[in-house]
Amino acid sequence: MPFIINQKRPYSIYIEEGRGGALAHVAELPGCFATGSTAPLAVAAVPRAIVDFLAWLKRHKEPLVPEAIASRPTMNDISVAEVRSAGATMQAGNRAALFDFDKQAWDDYKVERTHRWLQYSRGDLLARVQGMSEEDLKAHQIKPGRSASNTLWHIANAEYSYINHLVGPLDDAEGITEHTPSDVRERLARTREILVRHTLAIPVDERGSIVLPTWSSKPQEPWTLAIVLRRALEHERKHLTEL
Repeated sequence: MPFIINQKRPYSIYIEEGRGGALAHVAELPGCFATGSTAPLAVAAVPRAIVDFLAWLKRHKEPLVPEAIASRPTMNDISVAEVRSAGATMQAGNRAALFDFDKQAWDDYKVERTHRWLQYSRGDLLARVQGMSEEDLKAHQIKPGRSASNTLWHIANAEYSYINHLVGPLDDAEGITEHTPSDVRERLARTREILVRHTLAIPVDERGSIVLPTWSSKPQEPWTLAIVLRRALEHERKHLTEL
């Protein structure tokens, strides 16, 4: 009888490529991603992104992540599962992609763990702007025409948009408006509380359900619980590197 050689399953990589470049998602590690001007360059950046992501979790004393099949992966440890040309979602206005791994009904452990990872990210974000007043945030330019204050408002508003697309419309119920809360740190805290509360409230048997937000400006854009949580973490960590 021949020997059976057990091999590690590679990380599954899903690519969005479009206006502004390409975005590679690591299915096993929600919130872990790599970017590049093209899909091949984004894929090439994935091993480093995984190393950095796992090191970030370790710094926050996160328990062992079972899905981390290789802590220092090479290109042999990753496999491209799908490439979409609908547009990389880090670019404003591009439609969110719905991948197979976004349709999974997450269990309580995975939902609560991702909330914990979001807490790590938010702590890092606030640490970067600790001691800065509103005036300081407005004066600190991240890019031409975009201040640190603009970036923080953008993060808060994006999170609110994500959860609103999944369980909304929320404006009347949650009291979030274009200008309220007006303090950016309060706005970050309020929109995060809304996201956590509503995602925890989704019944287990509905966590893989696909929602089309007919009440929004993109009524045919598909959303699931997994998309909301991974995009919230990807988006905040992406802007964290700019501060």
